[in-house]
Amino acid sequence: MEVRLLDLSCLEGKPQINLPGSCDKENRPIILIVIPTEPTLSDITAPLQYLLSIFSDSTKNKGLTVLIDTRKAPWKSYKTYMKQVTEVLQPSEKNRVIVIKPDGFWDKQRVENCTSTQKDHEVIFIPRSRINKFVDQSQLPVALGGTVNYDHEKWIENRQKVEEFYKDAEVTIKELQELYRHVLRSRALRASQVEEAINISSDMSEATKMLVHNVIETGKELVQNIEYENRTRKLSIENIDKIFTPQDTLDTIEKIHRVVNDIRHQQQLIESAWSDIEKNLVDTKDLSVLKSGVVKVTNWILGPAEQLLNAHQKVGYDVASAEELRREHEAIELECWEAYGSYAELLHKINLLSKLDDENTTIQYKDLISQKEFMDFVCKSFALRLERRRNVLITSLRFFRLVSEYFDKTGEVFDSLVMGSDVNDFNGASSRLKKLQESQTYLESIEQDLRKEGEKLSDMLSMPVKDALGQELNTDYSEDIVNIRDVLDATVARKNIFSDSVELQKLTLQQVTLIDTYERDVEQAVAWLGDILKVMLRDHGHVGCSVYEIQSQKEEHQIFQKTAKDTYNYGCQLLNAALVLRHSCKLPLDSHTSLYQTLKNYWERIIYISQEQMTRLRVSAVFHRSIEDQCNQLRDMREAVATIPLMNLSKKRSRVEQYFEEREKLMVEVGRMVRLGKLLRSRLKEPLYEEESFFIPSTQQHTTEEEFQILCQNSIQNNETAIEVISERLSEITQLSEELDIALKSAQQDCIVFSTTSTSTSNIFPEINNNYILSHKKSDSMDKNPDQYQRFLKPDDQVRSDEEFLTASDTTLQHSRSSSYNTASECEQHFAPWWQYGKDETRENIAKEKMVLAVGCPPEGELPPVSEVLKPSPEVPPGKIVREVTETTHIKVQQQHTLGVKSFVLTSETVRDKDAEASTTREETIKTSDGSSFVTGRELADIDDEELLKRMNEVGVLEQDGAWSNYSSYKSVTKQTIKNFMFS
Repeated sequence: MEVRLLDLSCLEGKPQINLPGSCDKENRPIILIVIPTEPTLSDITAPLQYLLSIFSDSTKNKGLTVLIDTRKAPWKSYKTYMKQVTEVLQPSEKNRVIVIKPDGFWDKQRVENCTSTQKDHEVIFIPRSRINKFVDQSQLPVALGGTVNYDHEKWIENRQKVEEFYKDAEVTIKELQELYRHVLRSRALRASQVEEAINISSDMSEATKMLVHNVIETGKELVQNIEYENRTRKLSIENIDKIFTPQDTLDTIEKIHRVVNDIRHQQQLIESAWSDIEKNLVDTKDLSVLKSGVVKVTNWILGPAEQLLNAHQKVGYDVASAEELRREHEAIELECWEAYGSYAELLHKINLLSKLDDENTTIQYKDLISQKEFMDFVCKSFALRLERRRNVLITSLRFFRLVSEYFDKTGEVFDSLVMGSDVNDFNGASSRLKKLQESQTYLESIEQDLRKEGEKLSDMLSMPVKDALGQELNTDYSEDIVNIRDVLDATVARKNIFSDSVELQKLTLQQVTLIDTYERDVEQAVAWLGDILKVMLRDHGHVGCSVYEIQSQKEEHQIFQKTAKDTYNYGCQLLNAALVLRHSCKLPLDSHTSLYQTLKNYWERIIYISQEQMTRLRVSAVFHRSIEDQCNQLRDMREAVATIPLMNLSKKRSRVEQYFEEREKLMVEVGRMVRLGKLLRSRLKEPLYEEESFFIPSTQQHTTEEEFQILCQNSIQNNETAIEVISERLSEITQLSEELDIALKSAQQDCIVFSTTSTSTSNIFPEINNNYILSHKKSDSMDKNPDQYQRFLKPDDQVRSDEEFLTASDTTLQHSRSSSYNTASECEQHFAPWWQYGKDETRENIAKEKMVLAVGCPPEGELPPVSEVLKPSPEVPPGKIVREVTETTHIKVQQQHTLGVKSFVLTSETVRDKDAEASTTREETIKTSDGSSFVTGRELADIDDEELLKRMNEVGVLEQDGAWSNYSSYKSVTKQTIKNFMFS
């Protein structure tokens, strides 16, 4: 607070100099000076300076307006006052001095209308009537004709209160400053003196607080009074909106607030200094306490703590001793926890003191820091040694526990899974192997951990030990290290013995597990073979009715055979592997042999039935293909014979001879196919198996015997359509053969009738008839003397069927059980021919049928009736549905040139759909001829032995793999008969 040099007494009794509380139009405060008539007030410097001191610096910088009223004073006195005003208030652009002169002064001046304003620098001379140019009428005091009331006595009274407040505030501030200096001086005292200084200063502080409180309250009351009087003054004026608070009042209030703030600030400084003194006192006391605590902790670590650790240095030799040492060490750690707690607390307090930056405590703090650092080093060194001791004991305990667990676990595994394991228990082999593998893995992990812990413990014991001061101690752990090495060596030796036994047992269990797996897979293969056999009999046991359908069935059947063969090979490979493993494990072979027999029986059954079905399919394909070609040849020959009457006599004879010769050759093939069809038809009426004794017992098979026989019997019902189609084809070719014979007989008679001489006729036809009869005589002689034929046969031939004849197949199947036709098979088994099962025909019929097959057309009367050969289908009662058949017809037109006759063959193939079982083919031939020109047949060439053998092979006499080496006599008879026929 600034020191006031001016006094309010200079204004007492001098109302001529005052602050009316108004302002000019530029908001500058107005100071009014009224020069009296008599020169009683000659010195206005002090009053003017006091009035200026009321305003703040910011107000002074904005500028002031001084109104000098000289209307009642002589002009000479004006200069004296004006000089003082200019000395106190320097004229400038911001400050303005307005001098009001009397009206008479302006009358003496030579100015226009006396209305112009005269300026001398910043001093403005104006008459009263022109003052409103600078000051509003409402801001002028009453003495100048305005409305502003001014009470000088009241203003002096208020100012006195303000001045008293200033004096009290000044005294208060001085006392506060003195107290502050005293507090600052107390900070430099020692700890013992600081307490006394604080006690003395506390009394001064209380008195100062009371004085401050009084001054502040006085200032608040003074401000409230000033504001109240200002509001009262405003309310007494009519134009309240144009009245503002006087600037001197505003500046006074602001100054009072500033003085109060200064007092409060000084009080805060004292309080802060006081707090610092108290804090320093506390810090000084704390430093002493901390020093004593540091010394106490350090001495305990270097004394009792070191002695405790020096007395416990053993590591143990088994689990019990190591566990006991570990518990003792935990007791030592519990005793050290109190010291650790004190150590942590001291560190925390010292770190808090380090944040204080006081000059008085710096020396003591540095001393404490050095002691703290030494304590820190000692405690950390001791903690490291204590931690090392604890780690050694924990490692030792873990090591001996792992050793004990390893030895116990290896013994348990060896007794339960190695020595106590039953090799013949296939069901539990997998679980035992899994347990053994898990146990081995677990024991290997234990052994690795054991070795690591032993090496770690040995290394830790080999390291030097240091005390709390960092000095090495003389400790000897050589015996403990040797003990650890011995334990590790014993563990390695036990591991080697145990590993060999476990590996051998694992190998045995793996082999047993593989045996069980292989044999289970073999059982699955047997089940698959049963399923294949069941599907084959249920859905694929029938024969088609056309070449295309049969070919599709053959392909499907070959797929079945390949699948079954692969399954059988798969089972055999598994059985072989299981057999090797059983020999390796020295296990019994009873179950293996039984399983092998089951697999073999199923495979033989599939081979038996699949070969039979494949043979039926292939023979059916040969029959349908051959019978179709022969029917076409018979139609062509019949049509060609019908054209003979249109020829001349010479051509007729040659053509008749030619057609007779071709007919005899064709009849050989036709008879062979007719016999083949009859045998195929009879074979299709039989099931796919021969004897029930062939099948394995129902207790050993996947499919029951009853179900299996039902499936086999279903093939007969499924082949009914195929049997009907074969019967139709036989009837068709029989009818065509009869029609051809009728046509040839008619042509022969025609040649005899139209012959010109009987000589020519007797030279042609008797020769043919003689040859024809000769052939039949030879046949009759063989029929009448069967013993003569018997001697040409070997004993093996005596049991052959009367339906025996041979045919060739384009496959490589082995002999079927039906010797009615011999084919080659892709299978690996051999079976007896069909004619070995239940055939009772006589030897005489054998000779007759062989003669028929060789010659092709036996004498009239020797053939059986047609009703015996082609038996009609059984009658179906009306109204009964035997089966439902869906027929699909495919029509094909072919153009052929055969025997000089152009023909169009219209082929219609009807598929009868009962599970795609049968089809029939019917042909109608439309022939046209080119007038009288005919192409004759080819001439007969000389027949040598090779050509004859070739023809015989076409008939069916095969020289393949020695199959007919036993039939030399029959071959001779057939060859001679065919020769006679060809040269007839």
